[in-house]
Parts: sequence; structure tokens; C-alpha cells
Amino acid sequence: MLAAIPPEIISQITYHLISLSPRSIDIPPINLLLTCRTIYEAVSPTSNPRLYARVFRHYFDVEAAQRRLGLGPTADDDVSNGKAKGKDVDRDRLNARDLTMELSMRVKSLMRLRGMVKRGNVRLVEERDLWVIYFMLIENDGKNLRHLSGPEAIFDLSTFLDLYHEQQMLAAAVEPGYPAETVGRSLAMWIAWLVNGSGSSDETPEQREERMFVLRPYVFAAQRYELYFAPWTIPDLPLVGQTSQNPNPNPFVADLQPRSRLVTVEHYGRRVELCPPFLAHAAILRFFYRKPGEELDDLDSVTPPYMALGGEGDGGVPNINGDGAIGGMFPRLSISDPSAIDPTASTETPLSSTPASLAAHHLIADSSTHDRDFTRLVRCYDPSVTPGMKRRAWRGCWEGCWEGTFSFFDFDAFREMLAGQARALYEGPYGEQAQVWRITETWVRKKGWIRKPKEKDEEEDEDQEDDDDEEEQAADGTENADVIMEEQESVATSSATPEIDDASLRKFGKMKAEKAIRKRKGKGKNKTSTGLPLSGPMINAGFPTDQPATPFVNLASAAAEATTLRETIRNQVEAIEGYEAVPEDEIDEMLEEDDGGESAGLEMILTGTGHSAWGKFILKGRVRAWDGMATLVKEYAPDSRGKWIYRGYVVSGDIFVGRWRDTFTPEAFVGYEGTFILNRR
Repeated sequence: MLAAIPPEIISQITYHLISLSPRSIDIPPINLLLTCRTIYEAVSPTSNPRLYARVFRHYFDVEAAQRRLGLGPTADDDVSNGKAKGKDVDRDRLNARDLTMELSMRVKSLMRLRGMVKRGNVRLVEERDLWVIYFMLIENDGKNLRHLSGPEAIFDLSTFLDLYHEQQMLAAAVEPGYPAETVGRSLAMWIAWLVNGSGSSDETPEQREERMFVLRPYVFAAQRYELYFAPWTIPDLPLVGQTSQNPNPNPFVADLQPRSRLVTVEHYGRRVELCPPFLAHAAILRFFYRKPGEELDDLDSVTPPYMALGGEGDGGVPNINGDGAIGGMFPRLSISDPSAIDPTASTETPLSSTPASLAAHHLIADSSTHDRDFTRLVRCYDPSVTPGMKRRAWRGCWEGCWEGTFSFFDFDAFREMLAGQARALYEGPYGEQAQVWRITETWVRKKGWIRKPKEKDEEEDEDQEDDDDEEEQAADGTENADVIMEEQESVATSSATPEIDDASLRKFGKMKAEKAIRKRKGKGKNKTSTGLPLSGPMINAGFPTDQPATPFVNLASAAAEATTLRETIRNQVEAIEGYEAVPEDEIDEMLEEDDGGESAGLEMILTGTGHSAWGKFILKGRVRAWDGMATLVKEYAPDSRGKWIYRGYVVSGDIFVGRWRDTFTPEAFVGYEGTFILNRR
């Protein structure tokens, strides 16, 4: 009797039968599939992918994946503004079979993790399962999270993270030497940050102390754990050719070798090339991000040994010994007393205005929060292959007021750590001080730029390149990767999935990437910019060190500060030979060009002012367009109490995170470094 029911009716019955279950572990309905061959052929995943694509949309969020996939090194655009366009995106658009394969992979991964949590053993957890959880979190728009937390969860993610902390992170911390930085640990650290923020709401003091102990290496061992997609000393990317990857065994010599961080992950039935998120980013966030009103650590606070590096005096700061300071140089500050930083400063707590638990919830409540970060992982995994991000991704990224803290590790302990003494790393005292930044973005371009209409021969060249792309795709056996719209697929789609040879796929992707780089670097008439013509060292953000100081360094009032800011911007632009500032009404027009203004030399420089316990300071620097790394020099004015170089990224949640470094140590050597976190006010 069941065999007489039309296949489309059986499909409808199956969908409603599956959707009655609150959890996705009952997919596919085994009992129904075992009734007869007719039922099986009508509703099995291989023969009816449209049914399971519909089921996937019922249980999981799919909007983020639709925006992001297809945005590899050869894509025409990015999704940093929540939109995607271009023929590559259309070609790689998700279809029913993609969703069915992803549904199968997620159910299997969640069931494996469920079994591990029940047994209380996650030592053998696979990276692919951690990728599934990470993708589900950054793609969450309300549905994904139900499978990881709450009464409908397939397994308890919080319990899994506790087990992973104990059996993986803590176990590695107590072993001799530095803990290894693996893809799995990077993903687990980011999952913990997205879910728990800087600590769960019921975290005990003992648990917090243990968590901080585990995080210490990734936070303070700057010479060991990378924080940048490419060395911070390289101002412009991508590189022209491959570079040597021989490690330097000297612990006092900086490792500034560009490296590929490429990994290949199966996602929605396709192989996605990207790099894992940085472990150190999440570790710094989990270590220093705090709830409003929560004071800085009293027991671990030390005074910053900055003046000893430059051989300068104390800059007029009184010596305070005993409970107030260690080393007798600077007072220890409490974040609950902003007036100690500046009597004119806001009395608001200079950190996030949202509790850590709510902040973490905000990070996984809207998938668009992670669009730019995901695109960066896909487009910046190799400084010699991937073309990087488009400049429009950084518009407005730094403009505005920021507040947060910078941290410093005890100088003697830092020196002992470099010498290989792990005990100094885990037991050395550290401290924090609050600071406020006000940043202004300025776009610059080559002088005399005029927007030219596209020439006919250029259009023909582009058409020929498109034809060549199609021929290359067919030659590499990837023509079957083109998809048709889901609505056009029949219920009885063939179960045969085209096999794509991995080597051919990687070769095809590399050729596409290299072609994209050639196009961006320029050939023939349309040569593009090779970066800002700055001659200064990177410890000064590329600007010349002999550049005269701003003659109106005065931050005593709002009017004086505005004057100083204008003069500083003017000096920065004048230091870039052959460049001019872009009028505000022309910026968007240039960013909307096919190359995002790259051929016109469009770049962003940053200028700002701020204050901390040391006093007031001026900020000046630039943004590396390839990956959005901001490099800023922080110089106290007008009394010149010191100069420091800050390098970091704005990550999901509008958090500016990175490391600062002294400017006395040459770039080739390991300098004295600390961390910073800033939240947009």
C-alpha cells in the first residue's frame, strides 16, 4: 500500500515526521526507510537531497554560508558588509546536495561529541568535529545554538569545553616547554571565547586562577605564538614569490619569516581552503576581557619597566613603594578609578559596557558579526599566494573612540622567559593600565588621480581571461562543480556525486589565485600600486624617524587637541611622497571601483589622541590593506615620556586586540612586548 503513494507525498510525510523531533539526531528516519524499497528510494538522502536540504533549513541556519562560500582567493568581492556578489559566488551557490552533505556531517560530528561527553573523555577529539562547532557558532542566527546549548541540545557544549580544558589545555600547560599551537587548540580557544567570554558566570576563584594559568603562555610569550597573518614588519602584501621557511633557533632573534597557514576543511560538501583563527587572539580576549566594575588583578599587578629600556628618567612620576607599586616607579591603578588616569576623563568604566556573558551571547547572536573575520581567514592564509582583502572592508573600522587596557609582563620575568625558563612565564607578575583612544581615519591616494573609463582592449582582455578560466576549469575536471538552483532539482536526483581529484582541485585553486594576484599586481597598461612609498622603519609604522614633530603639540583642551590632530595628519600625508588626502565625498566612489582603488594607490592612515596613567599621547600609523593589520605609534606628548608601536586587528564584536612593543629594540630582534584590548565606546 505504501508503494502506491506518490513520491512527492512520501517526501512531505517524511519531512513532517522528521520536523516533529526537536533534535536533529533522528535524521534520517531509519524506521521509515526500512519499510520497503519504494519508500527508501523516494526519501533516502542520496535519492532525495531536496528533502534533506529542506530539513537542514528547518534545523540549522544557512544564511551565513550562502553569503560566505565562494569567497576564496579568486572571488570578486568580500562579505565584510554582509553582501556578496560576483560570478564566482553565483557559481558556488549552495544547492540541495551541499546542504544534505553538511547535514550528514553535522549529525555525525554532534553524535561523536555526544558520546565523548558521556564517557567524560575528549582526548581523541578530531579537528573536523571542532571545525563543525566553530562554523555552527559563527553561522548562528538563532537555530544552530539550540543544538549546542539548552534542553534541545544534542550534547552540552559547556561540559565539553570543561573536559577539553582539563584534558588538553591544562595537560599541555604542565608539560615541560611551551604548549604546542595546534589547529584543534586554536578552535577550542575560540569556541570557549564565543560561548563563555572571559569566564562563565558561575566560575569560582579557583577555576579562574587555573584558567589564567593555562592562558599565560599564549598571552605573554609573544615570540612564540603568532598574532599576525603575515609578519608585522612587511608593510605591503601579497609577496611576489615564495620565501624560505627555515626556523631561526636563536630565542633572541625575531622570527619574521612569512609562512602559509593553509588548511583544507570539508564544509557544505566542498573543500574550503582557509587558515584557522589565531589562538593568541582568543587567549588574550579570555585573559583580559572583564565585566564592568571588575577591578584589575591586585595580586599580579606590577609597574611597567618602560623607562629602563630607554634609559630615561621617571618623567616626573613620583616614586611609590610598598602596596602602591613594585619597583618604585609607577603607581598601580585600579580600573574602578578612571579619574586617576585623567581628571577630565569620563567616569564610565573604561572597558566594555556589557557583561562578559552578554558580550559572548552578542558574539554568537548575529552571524554577520563574523563575516569579515571569516573572509579574512579565507583570503589571507598565505602572504605569497592569497590576494587578501579589498580595501572597502576597512572603511570605518577604526574611526571613533576606544577604551580598554594594555598589559605588561614583569621585565625580569620576560628576560628569563626568553632565556628558556618556563617557570618565569607561569609565575612572573604582570599588570594592566587603562587607556582611551580617539582615532581618525584618513584615506590617501596618488596625486593627480582621475577616474578613467574602461578601455575596449581591457574589456577584451578580461573576456579572454574569463574564457581561459572556463577552459582551465574544464581541463581540471571541475566543470561538474557548477550547481543549478535548488528549485530546479528533481526529487529523484541521481545519487552519483562527481568525484573531484584533490590534487586537481588544489592545482586549479592555485592557478586561479596566482592569476588573481597577477591581475592585482598589474600587467600591461593597468599597473597597480605596490604600497605606500614610506622609507621609515616599521618600528615607526613606516614613517621616517627624522620627520619633524608637530609644532602645535598641545592636548590641554579640545580645541588644542583638534589643532594637533590636523597638523599630525598633514605631516603624515606630507611624509608619503607623491600622495594626497582623498576628499571625503570621493572615498566611496574609489572604493566601489573594480579593484577597490588599489590601482590609484588608495591606502588608509590612522591618526589619533588619547590618555592613560602616563598622560596624554598622539597616535599615528597606517593599515595594511591585505589583512587589515593596524600599526600605530603611540607617543606621549608634549613631554616625550616614551614611544611604543601597537599592532593588531579589529575582530568580531568590534574589539581591537593585539600587541604593543618597545621601539628601542631593532626589528630583527625580539623586543619587549605586551598586549592590549580596546572596545569601541
